[in-house]
Amino acid sequence: MKKFTLTLLRHGETSQPKNLNGATNISLSTLGYQQMERAISSSDHFEQIVTSPLERCHTFSHDLAHKRQWPITVDNSLREIDFGDWDGQAMKTLYQEFPQQLEQFWKTPWQFTPPNGETMTKFIERVDSAWLALLNQKKNSLVVCHSGVIRYLIAKTLGMPLPGNNHLISLDIGFAARVEIDVFIESDGKIWQTLKWPK
Repeated sequence: MKKFTLTLLRHGETSQPKNLNGATNISLSTLGYQQMERAISSSDHFEQIVTSPLERCHTFSHDLAHKRQWPITVDNSLREIDFGDWDGQAMKTLYQEFPQQLEQFWKTPWQFTPPNGETMTKFIERVDSAWLALLNQKKNSLVVCHSGVIRYLIAKTLGMPLPGNNHLISLDIGFAARVEIDVFIESDGKIWQTLKWPK
């Protein structure tokens, strides 16, 4: 049996934390960078870092890889979902202008897509491809990504109903949140995944 751990780390606070930032390539705030630093322990040892290409993930990942001499890979499939015309806009403004559409998206994300945005089906297809690559690599990996990606992967690990919206409304993934998933692969290829509760 092969055992390894995939550690999911959300980026820290951004320079515009009250906006709906999906595909928008926004930077970390100073606090956000510090939050990510605090999330990594001196005792951590990863065989690799795999990061979203967006600056709020990639900047810290690149610095950490250089500092700790860990291999790093950029995986475009780990990007946050693209909210289309809503992307990068202030949440307050969106709730004022599109209250019904926003409610429809949160309640039925598989049926309603933001104007010119990425469908939920396309989003999970690419995240699934990134996850499959990580499983095939069988390495203790730090995966630096986004709340939408992490929510989906938790839902997938726990067998939450999909399509559905429970993972969107019931999971609060804060800035620099860290989630660990132990993976066990048996000799016949059967895969078991266990979400580790933070200590």
